[in-house]
Amino acid sequence: MKKNFKTALAYAATMSALVTTIPAEATVYLQGSATTNIGTALTTMGVSYTALGGGAMSNTPGANDVLIMSFDGGTGPFVDYRTKLDQGLDIIMFGGSNYQPFRDWASLYFNLTDTGAGWHTDGAWHTVASNTATQYMPASYIPVNIGVTYHMLGFAATADTTMLGQNDENVNIAAFREYLNGGSFNYLAMDPGPYASNATDQANFTIPYLRGALDAASVGINGVPEPASVLLLGVGLAGLGFSRKLKAR
Repeated sequence: MKKNFKTALAYAATMSALVTTIPAEATVYLQGSATTNIGTALTTMGVSYTALGGGAMSNTPGANDVLIMSFDGGTGPFVDYRTKLDQGLDIIMFGGSNYQPFRDWASLYFNLTDTGAGWHTDGAWHTVASNTATQYMPASYIPVNIGVTYHMLGFAATADTTMLGQNDENVNIAAFREYLNGGSFNYLAMDPGPYASNATDQANFTIPYLRGALDAASVGINGVPEPASVLLLGVGLAGLGFSRKLKAR
């Protein structure tokens, strides 16, 4: 079983309340060279996080934590997270690099396909699977800022890796890998970190992706999040809802 639930965070978006689950006893960390828009999305969702400065990878997160990374390029040093993933660490990754040492690092976790030389833009996102990670995503989405569709890696399915989305070039640009002891790695090889600063892309792409990614980190790719109560603090505002329930590991 996945980690126990400890806290359910509830918040109201422009039109409706949204609920995000966080793994029990987990600290959410955010690191990378392009984290501004991801941090904005987490704040909008009411998710507390600890920012790891420096713009590089850190080995600070523990085996029970959630590590969110967003990179616009990357030149190292590259941290090998495989031991912590096997112990239960959940990673959510955005962006990346076509730099060969970065591709070598990413290939420690996923089977990569050749998407061409360097970064390039594509027209849209298309959801290719129905599961916990994609439950809030639109079937297709064309970003207002085409820079969001910058991609640099493609993924191939394996026995423990599920493809989540493709672009207009039929490249798998989002993948979810599960590890034996509850760890997971969710990689979106698009670039909302530096480019999804407008409200439309935040509301219709970055936040839905993050919601599903955090739910999948809690319960797995085919799990069902626990219901959470919503405490309204005023018209159009959401409070913090807490739901505590032990689940057997």
